[in-house]
Amino acid sequence: MLLKNASPPPPKEQIHFDGPDDVPLFMRDNEVFKEKCIEFLSKFNLEHKHSIWTNNSELEIAMFDETPVVGGAYLALCIINPQNNTVDALTVRGFLDTVKGEGASRGIIITTGYFEDKAINAIEEEPVELVNIVDFVSYLKKFDIYE
Repeated sequence: MLLKNASPPPPKEQIHFDGPDDVPLFMRDNEVFKEKCIEFLSKFNLEHKHSIWTNNSELEIAMFDETPVVGGAYLALCIINPQNNTVDALTVRGFLDTVKGEGASRGIIITTGYFEDKAINAIEEEPVELVNIVDFVSYLKKFDIYE
């Protein structure tokens, strides 16, 4: 079996910054990224229960929505600076298995990078939302929590 030695193709939508000083702190600092993810998720009526860094780039967050009928347990996987700036299908499928195994109502993956096409296809018809950096920045600005 041959392994590809090349990075995946660049995503269709990308975000650009003029220089290193223009890159927001939440894209460079794990703790600021964690705070921004929790703040973002709270805008969807999700109450933070606990969180844990599973490695240097992946944060798992358990949340709860008390809304009758549609509420329940939610899980989030927040990935800062993914390898090759891309979250792969294996990571997404693994998280989907965790969501189902934990009996969560839904899951959400937030990243400062992008998702490969196979990762996007892996969650079709599944209770998992994918939020890449373009979407994340857009939501943060919409909710007035970008800074």
